[in-house]
Amino acid sequence: MDTNEQQPIAPPSNSKSTLLWVVIIVLVLLVIAAAVYIFGLKKSDSSKDLVMQTEDSITGDDASSSSKKPAKEEEFLWSKMDKGPYHDSISYATGVSLTSWKDSDKVLAEHASVPDVLLKEGVLYIYFVDVSEDGKPEQIGLLKSSDNGTTWGQKQIINISGLGSKIAVDPAPYLMEDGRIRLYYFDISTTKTEGLQNNAIYSAISDDGVNFTQETGTRFKYPAIFDPCVIKIGDVWRMYVGTDDQKVLSATSSDGLIFDYEGVALTGGAIPNVVYENGTYYLFTGGIDISTSKDGKTFTKTSSRFDSGALTADPGVVKLGDKNYFMTYKTKPLETAVGPAPEDQ
Repeated sequence: MDTNEQQPIAPPSNSKSTLLWVVIIVLVLLVIAAAVYIFGLKKSDSSKDLVMQTEDSITGDDASSSSKKPAKEEEFLWSKMDKGPYHDSISYATGVSLTSWKDSDKVLAEHASVPDVLLKEGVLYIYFVDVSEDGKPEQIGLLKSSDNGTTWGQKQIINISGLGSKIAVDPAPYLMEDGRIRLYYFDISTTKTEGLQNNAIYSAISDDGVNFTQETGTRFKYPAIFDPCVIKIGDVWRMYVGTDDQKVLSATSSDGLIFDYEGVALTGGAIPNVVYENGTYYLFTGGIDISTSKDGKTFTKTSSRFDSGALTADPGVVKLGDKNYFMTYKTKPLETAVGPAPEDQ
């Protein structure tokens, strides 16, 4: 063998591994490029979906979005509630005395509750809680009659300027000496978040009985109170309020604006309305029971009461003239109150 003969030169030993790494790098770059492209498409689609959802929420075209109402709106879907003021109506009775009443068998307003009444210049004003409109909190409705209740005008919704976030319910109108109407009311808004510990009564004032202006300050605050009623005898203003445990409390004032707690006026009744006549206070409570008092501070139940045959509660009473009285109250149709009426034979 000739040792001087040249041998073929072999390629470097790492050439194959270098080629393999080049292939791997190219593949990785291709995968990354594909991922970036796909991600970009998805992001673009998501942006389009977001825009479409936003537009649908504005136009209401998306059925699934429109069905998800804000919690606050759902809270006021009165017609969907099995119980509550939507199923109440207001009616009235007439009397020849404060203890003898005859029902009218007439419904003045539906989806209405907790009425009260006053007489101003021969016109009856009935204020009540109105929940006839879904999506809105409780409102204060008004009905007026200039012929002692024989006919009634169209329902109005009163306006309270400066009400703010308060929700006025349980209206209690009082006719001032100057002819204005002061409307005492309970603010139910705090009970939805704070329970019954900070219940407060406020007031608003009006020249026409429709457009009111909120008065500053709180009239009376006490735990678990509702349904105010205010009268003035001599120089003393008295406010009566019901409680959640079926009591009537009394509070007194020298100006009708700041009331101080006086005590328990009655146990075993609530939703008070008080009329004063011939030295006697007459207290009407849900049921409708009638109690009397000589000092306005402590009442005793009498045997007299008024029952329409259906739900009879939340009375508001006013004197029209000699031996002529008017009472508005909350009721329900008989079939709602006690079950379906029998079919006609």
